[in-house]
Amino acid sequence: MRRLYHIARADFLERVRSRRLLVVLAVIAYIGYLVNVGQIELAYQVTDSGTITNYRGVNTAAFVGLKAGLTGSAVVLFGGFYLMKNSLERDRLHNVDQLVASTPVSDWAYLAGKWLSNIALGVVILFTLGFATIANHAIHGVGPTNPVPLLAPLLAFAFPVCLLVGAVSLFFETVKQLNGTLGNISYILLATFSLAALASAQNSLPGAVPLSTKAGDIMGHISIYDLTVDSLLTEVPNYSGGTPSIGTLDGTETFRYDGGSWPVWIYLQRAGLSLPAAVIVLAATVLFDRTPSGKSSESAGWISRLVSVLPFDRGDDAADDEAEPPSTSSLSLTPVKDRNAGSFTRLVAAEVRLALRGHRWWWYVGAIVLAVSPIISLVSAGPSDVEVAPFRNIVLPLAFVWPIFIWSEMGVRTVKNRMTVLVLSSKYAERQLIAEWLAGVVVAMSIGGGTLVLFVSTGQTGLLLGYVSGILFGPSLAIMTGIWSRSSWLFEVVYLMVWYVGPLNRAVPLDFVGATTASIETGVPFLFIGVSLALFGTAVFRRKAEVK
Repeated sequence: MRRLYHIARADFLERVRSRRLLVVLAVIAYIGYLVNVGQIELAYQVTDSGTITNYRGVNTAAFVGLKAGLTGSAVVLFGGFYLMKNSLERDRLHNVDQLVASTPVSDWAYLAGKWLSNIALGVVILFTLGFATIANHAIHGVGPTNPVPLLAPLLAFAFPVCLLVGAVSLFFETVKQLNGTLGNISYILLATFSLAALASAQNSLPGAVPLSTKAGDIMGHISIYDLTVDSLLTEVPNYSGGTPSIGTLDGTETFRYDGGSWPVWIYLQRAGLSLPAAVIVLAATVLFDRTPSGKSSESAGWISRLVSVLPFDRGDDAADDEAEPPSTSSLSLTPVKDRNAGSFTRLVAAEVRLALRGHRWWWYVGAIVLAVSPIISLVSAGPSDVEVAPFRNIVLPLAFVWPIFIWSEMGVRTVKNRMTVLVLSSKYAERQLIAEWLAGVVVAMSIGGGTLVLFVSTGQTGLLLGYVSGILFGPSLAIMTGIWSRSSWLFEVVYLMVWYVGPLNRAVPLDFVGATTASIETGVPFLFIGVSLALFGTAVFRRKAEVK
């Protein structure tokens, strides 16, 4: 236990020294403010004769505590993974893994210590949210500010999510195929689909909700539904059922919840989430490859050994390890004789080659299918008979999420390859950034090129605004977040959330590719084009500051 404690303590102290954590905690404190002033509401949506009315709770300490608990669960579920991740990668980067591998510390103790560090980071986030909730309720709340009902929901609803997300982030790091952009994308889809079971609770009062739905309620929606529905029924006796929604919900109708005893099943359900978390950590121990970075080992994980016998490009360094080491002369750089040689076009072409190489075979196949399928349909059916809607609603959104594997490297590739100093000391440091951005735009234009040809050929020129927005927004957001944060996780989280809510679920304010007619009519893509240019300008400003 002493070793486990010191592993967790060392990892946690390394994290709290990061300035990034201060920014995260500032954002969390602001969220706590929004919860108390009513910008983030927990409300029931009551439908009567086709009209939807939002019933929100009065901001008593008991109700604000529930809002804070559910908000904390959402923050940890969707953002905690990306904050907790890279615990093992950090040890590899600083060669700490070599030191750990030479010690008698077991795999279980090492990973359990990392898990505890993940949990401690989650507790810091919840503590910040809890402090902000108490402070803001004292100013903006209704009734006495009692810390117990304000903090208890955070502990009951959000802390079990910390256990689960901390374990999942550790598991993803131990599986090589999930330790990267593919894992980040997979997690956000997994977290989203984990809420799909709530659909079975719609139009049902809590007593009629299936037991399996209650057991799989990760964030605590069903629990809060059970606690507050009686208060709602006093105001809306004919309410037919449905879990409350959380977000920026408008509404003047209210109900009052002053707290009370909680059903026993809520305690059991929340405590039960620790069981799958422990199982996931055990699974991570089985898959964990203790081999220090830069060395091969016959004891590599079973997935790595299985993948190693497959014929396609594995995207790892196994082949390089088996190859003969190159000669020293082949590693020498071409001497620079003329610093004005070359052109900007050649620089862009080099960035495009860097962006496109080294991906898995299925990525190239997917890119070709997305680019070619609209043209094949156009040629087969003819411009007058081809159906544009499927390509607008499905292919277009997919075409502007597929390049995320390339965009996520923008702005951070030089940091990962330790080339930042070399680039900044070159004569054209700003041009390199512009060329990198243009490479991302060129890739997006190519993958979405088929839809462009389809829209022009069928006379749907109004949709071109969404196409332009799509090819600009991703690269601009990627290079801005990359050069400022020095990592790709921020871009992946923000872009995937915008893409999921906007183009995929057709939320008009975020539909930057114009998948809906309403977004084109209201000029949403045009707004995103302006945002994209502002993001790119911010990135260039950062590069200029770095050069100085």
